[in-house]
Amino acid sequence: MIRQNAQNQAPDMKEGLGDLAADLISLSELQIELLAVDSRDAVRESVYPGMLLCLGGGLIMGACPVFVFGLAWWLRDVTGLNLAVACLIVALLALGGAGLLLYFARKGLMHSLGHFKRTRDELRSNTQWIKKILSEKQRYHQTL
Repeated sequence: MIRQNAQNQAPDMKEGLGDLAADLISLSELQIELLAVDSRDAVRESVYPGMLLCLGGGLIMGACPVFVFGLAWWLRDVTGLNLAVACLIVALLALGGAGLLLYFARKGLMHSLGHFKRTRDELRSNTQWIKKILSEKQRYHQTL
């Protein structure tokens, strides 16, 4: 009787594991599709902040040294300050402006990366579902 009962349970268990494997494969395919959609959205929204980042970097590397020195020279003429002090004041103001540009670029990039929140939430939900299914199957087989 026990042997016959064990033979009846074996096909059910194999069938259940096959269904679980099929569900896991389908779930992983959906997860990959969601990641692709989120990646596309993030890249699309990263174009403008990326351009701001390049513009900010280009201004710092190209025009800023000349501009900063010109402002420092003008500040020295207007206020009578030492040239070194005038250069320091203008350099600090230029760094503040560059920092502001980089802040807005970072803010835009963080917003575009927010699209991956949907993927993270879905992955977390899927993982919890898998754990629940496995634990229910284990409890079911332990009661038999």
